[in-house]
Amino acid sequence: MNPLSHQREPHWRDAKQVSWQLPKPLMPWLLDEGSLTARLIEHSKRAFDVELLQQGWGEGFVGEYRLLNSPLRQKMLVREVILRGAGRPWVFARSLVPVTSLQGRLKALKQLDNRPLGALLFQDPHMARGPIQVAEILPEHGYLHPQAQSVQPTPLWGRRSVFYLDQQPLLVSEVFLPEFLSTL
Repeated sequence: MNPLSHQREPHWRDAKQVSWQLPKPLMPWLLDEGSLTARLIEHSKRAFDVELLQQGWGEGFVGEYRLLNSPLRQKMLVREVILRGAGRPWVFARSLVPVTSLQGRLKALKQLDNRPLGALLFQDPHMARGPIQVAEILPEHGYLHPQAQSVQPTPLWGRRSVFYLDQQPLLVSEVFLPEFLSTL
């Protein structure tokens, strides 16, 4: 997938401005500013794991570059995973890290493999999080990795935020999959 050439980027909006439009059962999950990883571990009664779908150099959507204040077409580390509860696909997560952010201790982001990014982010007392944005993800957006798209029969809801570690930005997007919705 070449996101820059994709015409249908999801329409991300400030979560606080559209909270009344969010599905009630999912609202606390979309608006929570804490660690989604920690909540999923608790919700799954510790039957939680991360399935790495892909990780490597790639490009983002135009809106993602804007959010990260990065030049268009700058290579980014793109990581796509499925967060699983009780062996079921619950959340598709996509993170983008500008090459300029991969310095110092942030180099560790290149070697997360199947470990949750949230554990790294939320253990750092100096981590800062930007505002949460939400979007309804439609099948025609092509936003999900092909392995996650097979479970997308209807529109799904996602959220994203820019996180700052050592004042370096990275973007994390999370889309709640139907198998998770059935647990609410």
